[in-house]
Parts: sequence; C-alpha cells; structure tokens
Amino acid sequence: MWEALSVEPQAVVFVSDRTGAAVRRRERCLKLAGIPYALDAERRPSGTYYKLSVRETDAVAAHLALQMGGCGRSLRLRENQSTVGTALKEMAHALWDEIVLLATQLLDFVRDVAPRLLPGPRTT
Repeated sequence: MWEALSVEPQAVVFVSDRTGAAVRRRERCLKLAGIPYALDAERRPSGTYYKLSVRETDAVAAHLALQMGGCGRSLRLRENQSTVGTALKEMAHALWDEIVLLATQLLDFVRDVAPRLLPGPRTT
C-alpha cells in the first residue's frame, strides 16, 4: 500500500495461501487503525503465499488492531471431561475447606469468650 514500507524493516502479521475474505478483513482492520501495510505475494513451489506486512515499529499495534477487529487467533475451548470420581473429589475438597473454616471460626470464638467466662479472683 505504501512505498515507505519497502525501505523500513518489516514485520509480517498475517500469511495466507489464498486471497479472499480473510485477507480483506485484515486489510480493513489495519486501514481503520491507520496502520500502513503492504500485501506481498510470495511464489513458492508449493504455491503462492500472501503476506500482510507492517513497519516493525507498528507490529504490536497491528496485532492489537487485528484482535480488536475479530481477526485474532481463536482459542479452542477445553473439553470438560469430568467424571464422577473427579466431581466427588472436588466436593470432598470443598467440604474439607468448609470444615477447616468452621473450626478456625469456632476456635476464634472460644478464645474471645473464654476469658470472660472465667471467674475473677475471690475477695475475702
């Protein structure tokens, strides 16, 4: 897009093996963010690869702009493979934590009340 990019060091922010909507979406995100970019076609024996490049100083801003535009890497959700055994184990840990909490609160209560229950010295 800009001739100045050919002189400065570049950072590649996206690579694809086909032109299409994915490249255009990323170009639009960079345009909206006001980041100059270049789209280069690199021919290899395995095919043509299209690279979106930005100035090295704009690399972090470009990645943030792509993420804000919804073009970031998608994270796969971890599959929840909890079994009855792990569920029971978690319940036992939670119960134990509650018992320990109750015991410490009871001990604190006894420490506070016990001195008031003891009779003072007898006066004769």
